Amino acid sequence: MSNPPPAVKMAVEAICLLLGENAQDWRAIRTNIMKDSFVPNIVKMQTQDITDEIRSKMKNKYLSNPDYNYEKVNRASLACGPMVKWAIAQINYADMLKRIDPLRNELKDLETQAQENQQKAEEVNKTIAGLEKSIARYKEEYALLISQAQAIKTDLSNVEAKVERSIALLKSLDDEKQRWESSSETFKSQMSTIVGDVLLSSAFMAYAGYFDQQMRRNLFTTWTSHLQTASLQFRSDLARVEYLSNADERARWTANTLPADDLCTENAIMLKRFNRYPLVIDPSGQATEFLMNEYKEKSIKKTSFLDDAFRKNLESAIRFGNPLLVQDVESYDPILNPVLNRELRKTGGRILITLGDQEIDFFPKFTIFLSTRNPNADFPPDLCSRVTFVNFTVTRGSLQDQCLNQVLKSERPDVDAKRSDLLKLQGEFQLKLRHLEKSLLQALNASKGKILDDDSIISHLETLKKEASEVARKVEETDVIMAEVETTSQQYVSLATSCSSIYFSMEALQQVHFLYQYSLQLFLEIFHSVLQSNKLTGVKEYAARLSIITNELFQETYNRVGRGMLYEDRVTFAIQLARIYLKGMQSESTYEDEFIMFMRSQEALLGLGEKSAPQIKGLSPQQQSAMMRLTKHRAFKDLVQKVKDSSEFQSWLDSATPELDVVPVWNEDKSFSPVCKAVHGLLTIQAFRPDRTTSMARVFVEKVLGNTFLHTAEKELQLSSIVENEIKANTPVLMCSVPGYDASGWVDDLAAELGKQLTSIAIGSAEGFTQADKAINASSKSGRWVMLKNVHLAPNWLVSLEKKLHSLTPHPNFRLFLTMEINPRLPSNLLRAGRIFVFEPPPGVSANLSRTFNTVPASRMCRTPNERSRLYFLLAWLHAIVQERMRYTPLGWAKKYEFTESDLKVACDMLDTWIDSVAMGRTNLPPEKVPWDAIKTLLSQCIYGGKIDNEFDQRLLTTFIEKLFTPKSFEGEFTLVGNVDGHGKKIIMPDGVQREQFVQFADILENDSQTPAWLGLPNNAEKVLRTNLGSNLIAKLMKMQLMEEDDDLAYGASPDDEDKVMADGRPAWMRTLHTSVSTWMSLIPKAVGALKRTADNIKDPLFRFFEREVNLGARLLQDIRQDLQDVMLICQADKKPTNHHRSMMADLSRGIIPQSWRRYTVPQGITVIQWITDFSLRVKQLQAIVQTTQQGGTKELKNFNVWLGGLFIPEAYITATRQYVAQANSWSLEELYLDVRVLDNAGESMDACSFSVKGLKLQGATCKKNKLQLSTTISTELPVTLLRWIRTDADKVVAGKVTLPVYLNATRSHLLFTLDFDTEGEGSGKDHSFYERGVAIISSDLG
Repeated sequence: MSNPPPAVKMAVEAICLLLGENAQDWRAIRTNIMKDSFVPNIVKMQTQDITDEIRSKMKNKYLSNPDYNYEKVNRASLACGPMVKWAIAQINYADMLKRIDPLRNELKDLETQAQENQQKAEEVNKTIAGLEKSIARYKEEYALLISQAQAIKTDLSNVEAKVERSIALLKSLDDEKQRWESSSETFKSQMSTIVGDVLLSSAFMAYAGYFDQQMRRNLFTTWTSHLQTASLQFRSDLARVEYLSNADERARWTANTLPADDLCTENAIMLKRFNRYPLVIDPSGQATEFLMNEYKEKSIKKTSFLDDAFRKNLESAIRFGNPLLVQDVESYDPILNPVLNRELRKTGGRILITLGDQEIDFFPKFTIFLSTRNPNADFPPDLCSRVTFVNFTVTRGSLQDQCLNQVLKSERPDVDAKRSDLLKLQGEFQLKLRHLEKSLLQALNASKGKILDDDSIISHLETLKKEASEVARKVEETDVIMAEVETTSQQYVSLATSCSSIYFSMEALQQVHFLYQYSLQLFLEIFHSVLQSNKLTGVKEYAARLSIITNELFQETYNRVGRGMLYEDRVTFAIQLARIYLKGMQSESTYEDEFIMFMRSQEALLGLGEKSAPQIKGLSPQQQSAMMRLTKHRAFKDLVQKVKDSSEFQSWLDSATPELDVVPVWNEDKSFSPVCKAVHGLLTIQAFRPDRTTSMARVFVEKVLGNTFLHTAEKELQLSSIVENEIKANTPVLMCSVPGYDASGWVDDLAAELGKQLTSIAIGSAEGFTQADKAINASSKSGRWVMLKNVHLAPNWLVSLEKKLHSLTPHPNFRLFLTMEINPRLPSNLLRAGRIFVFEPPPGVSANLSRTFNTVPASRMCRTPNERSRLYFLLAWLHAIVQERMRYTPLGWAKKYEFTESDLKVACDMLDTWIDSVAMGRTNLPPEKVPWDAIKTLLSQCIYGGKIDNEFDQRLLTTFIEKLFTPKSFEGEFTLVGNVDGHGKKIIMPDGVQREQFVQFADILENDSQTPAWLGLPNNAEKVLRTNLGSNLIAKLMKMQLMEEDDDLAYGASPDDEDKVMADGRPAWMRTLHTSVSTWMSLIPKAVGALKRTADNIKDPLFRFFEREVNLGARLLQDIRQDLQDVMLICQADKKPTNHHRSMMADLSRGIIPQSWRRYTVPQGITVIQWITDFSLRVKQLQAIVQTTQQGGTKELKNFNVWLGGLFIPEAYITATRQYVAQANSWSLEELYLDVRVLDNAGESMDACSFSVKGLKLQGATCKKNKLQLSTTISTELPVTLLRWIRTDADKVVAGKVTLPVYLNATRSHLLFTLDFDTEGEGSGKDHSFYERGVAIISSDLG
């Protein structure tokens, strides 16, 4: 350095002075330092060479300087500090030499005298030495004798000690011999199987992490069979958890909140022993909590790709080796590619990794965990190959263990503490024993020489012996206590299995509706709240407390889940809960056979073939068929005779509420319990009164779970209590409503009631998103409430919102409300994270009117002219009718339309605009001055009609508007609805123009029992609605059937069932599916045949059509039989399933039609049983067509009675007949008109232009002498119907007739063509009511 610190310069200058070197300036000093001899000169310097002059200079110039000391110089330079110390020591030593110089001279004289005396002494010593030699010789001889005697004594003592040690060693080793021999044998066994064990464990670690517990067991079983085939030895009792972890690790994991079940423990092992970084599938958040606790001491950090500081957190973790947890990785960021690939390079002793455009140091101990909460997330193959999947998705067994642990901690803390302590002690005992064995082996290994010479080995053996006996004694004690603990735990196993089953039933609800998605956290919250229930206060008896907890669990689950479900779906969930409750009842059967019959009702019909049911008076054909189906059940084998013999059966059949007192038409071998009677009543109601199936299901639930079970959840929603006590700050409240209903008013009222500050933001624009983010950020810190309205308009933004909420740490008082319409695009993670409340408007015209009058301000409705309020009432009535008919789809409307409050608002605005433009400020407006045409046109074509895409729905709407909006509506006694009860009763519009009169009218209507006639429908339309609800209930229950390895896993099984499972080796669902598929295979024809094409018949349009139908049917039949054959082989374990087969089997077991079978139009909601039956009939028709052609030639196709609904493309048949007639007569297609004639006499002949169809069903009317009459009968089957193409002017023919739609099936979603009929009787003529009554023809009753 060119200019060193003064202390350094002074220190070096002093050294140069001592060495006698030139030290005038720093350059000279540097020159001296840089000499090679500088250090050797210091080392070799002699203190005696220091002159008085140098000592004086040193003292005066340096030693007297206070800055010349070791501490100060050493702070300036670590090299110069010791040199100063050395210099000071040299000067001090030189001073001492100076002071002792006279003494040295005197010493020299004394040394000279000493030499002279020494010579004299040597002579004396020689004399003494001779004498001493003689004495020494005598002493040696004596000592030799003494030593020999002592050696003999020592040898004797050593021999005695060795004998004692050997006796003790042999005794100790003899005690340990058996245990060591056992350990040796175990070790030999382990060594013989180590290759297989390690191979299985490695495969498990590498591949099993993605799968659930059951699939892991299946994989393990498959691998072991492969090893057996390859003659590789392995342990048959290999326990993965014990083999790959020790007791200490498991105890630590449990302490760090890892659930104590095998699945989670296996996952924890994978998180510890991975080679590729883990990707954790964690829907419940349990893995995240565990990782944060497990790596807390290593400063683990949580982040996500949406985190602004993600890049910074990643770089920091890589540099310093801290663990990093990255959440929500389903939106993967490629910046992690180098990390997952471990793209490292070494440069100059550094390990570097490239992140983006930056190279950073890589710490070898760095660990990264990726996690996702979406169990259905789809990751690309390149990512899958670079990570280790660890699936924490909860399984039935896993959840059962967790719930059992929770209930024991809450109800029997003494037992839980005993169990935990004993498990811990057992682990500690075994660990202590292992440590002692290890220390003994170390002592043996460290022993030198003979083993009997080492006392420590003997002491180690003694200690080991004592500890081993102590461990054995305590293990025996713990086994006894563990048996007691296990006995106590068994009392709560039923509750734990119920918990597991309830949660997985909640999971299965998403098969019913996309909205029903629930997190494990919600269920655990319900369970914890039940364990802390106030009803347990004061109850000491364990059995009574268990009963209360069980009942409260079912009730609270239904209450919390039910308020987030549509009303019609609640009973579906209630039935599932009732079935689970039955599984835990010792006194009741599970009624599995009865419920299989209930859900798979039509399968019993498949085996009946063409056998006709006995005719019983008063039963419809459908009831007759259902009765025959029911006779397949052992309890109903005498059903037919009992129905015939019962005197009260007919009156019960016609009863309005047959479910309240079901006629016992079953055989009672023993006295039936109320629950048993309800189950058999359910089957009876389903067969004879399917319209009351839902009501009977409610009766069944009440018999199982109590009379108040369903009604408790139907009480008025206590939203304030729920929001305050049940919902946490980071849990969004999802206010879901049906289209047209706004739930935001509930939140406004609640905020006002509780005095909370509420920020409301409408979502739908970019500004709304920005405002929402700001409001959430601010309110989550201050504790305010935020309400985001209409969030269903931005489903993509909701994904990022949910992830933001997941990482948010809000103020405890913060609440977030999201109002939305039920929309299938809502993200599933948000539905799982939130608490759902479904709001439905109360049904009924009266409630709809009241809602409208509450929506429209009185000041607006009562403005001049006075007639405005009357028009508002007509509009409110129209709106109510239009919305209420939606309940009766497809009778009310052909399909669901979104008629909402917005339509009403727009209609009100339209009325105001037109009335104001005509009234021009006048107080009154004559009825004839009202712009009726404009109002009717806008309502029918734009406001309401703009949403309608069905011609006949449009006619229906126009009919309603034409009847309501007329000058006659201002006359007294204006009829809104006529003949509502079949006896001439009418609903009259209130006479007046005051709003209060209309509100009072709505309140009075509420007291009347509404019938479908209010809406223009036949009164028995309610029966159709309830029948459809019953069918939907069964379909939903079928969809909820879970693909589990075995139902017994969830519920526990009886010994008989267990024997059946063990003997058969297949899960219950597979046995049921195998039986069903066998039945279907016997029902479906084996082949169709083929139509022979020739040069002549190919010109025939009918032949071309039927050829296409036959070919399509043959291909589909072949594929279906092949699929069913494959399923049977798979169920018999004779074929390995592919992904196609797995998907198909999952669908079939739930009663869903596989996607590959859907090659023609069928109703969306029908079950696979209905589809199979229908398809079989279609194929049989095709067989008849082929046979007809073979026997009579192509010309017979024209005379074939076609089941129109059984064709794959029925509209093409109508087109083919039209072409056939046009071609045969050389007419133009445009000139042809389709005429219809319903034959009263089946023997009537057809002309050349007629074609006969069968199987048509007329809904809402009857046909006599080819004329329609309105009827209260929902559906009547038409006899053979002739469709005849005639050459005429269609406009002339249609005049005075009613045009009816012909739909493909009962859902009315697919219009085939139209037919024109003459009418007669009530409701016919010009102002007929056929459209109001929903009269139509359907070609198939599917749906």
